Amino acid sequence: MSRRPSFTANISDVDIRLLRLFSTVVECGGFAAAEAQLQTGLSTISKHVKELETRLGVKLCRRGRSGFALTAQGREVHLAAQQVFGALEGFRLRMNGIHTEVVGELNLGIIDTLLTDPSFRLARVLATLKRRAPRVQVNISVDPPNYLEKALLDETLHAAIVSVRQRLPGLDYQLLYGESNNLYCAETHPLYPRCPDGVTADELAECELVGRTYAAQEELRMLLGTLPRTATANDVEGVALLVLTGRYIGYLPDHYVAATRFALPLRRMLPERFGYTVAMELATRSRAHHPPAVDSLLADLALEFGLGSGSLGASAK
Repeated sequence: MSRRPSFTANISDVDIRLLRLFSTVVECGGFAAAEAQLQTGLSTISKHVKELETRLGVKLCRRGRSGFALTAQGREVHLAAQQVFGALEGFRLRMNGIHTEVVGELNLGIIDTLLTDPSFRLARVLATLKRRAPRVQVNISVDPPNYLEKALLDETLHAAIVSVRQRLPGLDYQLLYGESNNLYCAETHPLYPRCPDGVTADELAECELVGRTYAAQEELRMLLGTLPRTATANDVEGVALLVLTGRYIGYLPDHYVAATRFALPLRRMLPERFGYTVAMELATRSRAHHPPAVDSLLADLALEFGLGSGSLGASAK
């Protein structure tokens, strides 16, 4: 059984044009359906596809009463053509980038105490951005999530990494990772010796709770409304301060407690029952026209967290 010779010729502009025409035929589902999009007659389309088949040495498709259908070789050629088009587009964008230096400001918001979380890799992302665009000015704001989301809507921030409880209209959110949180008490608290699992629900109900103002609904849901808040704080360090008095218990991120040298040791309280994970997400304005520095950050975040590059502009449902 004879084998057809392999395709060994150099790919020319003519080949690219023929591959684009063939791909349009495939995407339209046939020769007749592609006429309008190609603005070319059936005979010309058929001639060009035949020319491509001759060029490649394979049968690409069949058409007849049963309709248009790709051969196995045609499917492979179509897939390979998409890879070629993608490589050409990537080359074009890269060449444009050589002549377009990324400059300007990047106004970025984060919530507090994220640096102790191994999953929070923003420093690495910003290092990559600064290597590629050294003239970008990075401005960081550290505030509670509700403040950061308001700043995004007010257009004073370009992007923010926040712990998400309730998504706001007008903002897009993209999940980055999860942060585990638990109830903690300090060594001087009466229940400390029986932590983490020896505390009863009745004993816990007698405790004073310091709550984070921006996480009130989540904490109440986890505690089933049995534990009244007798103190509040608008950030994690404020909660930790009151927990260290030995009079309060409060929710703290596990990574923050593990990495911080407090004046007193802390212990979790009934983690299997009251621990929870909160979503850490990137928030941006919906349908915003981002400056180049922001686009670069979004691309680097997508790469770092293994996300689709297009998904960072998509609204989470």
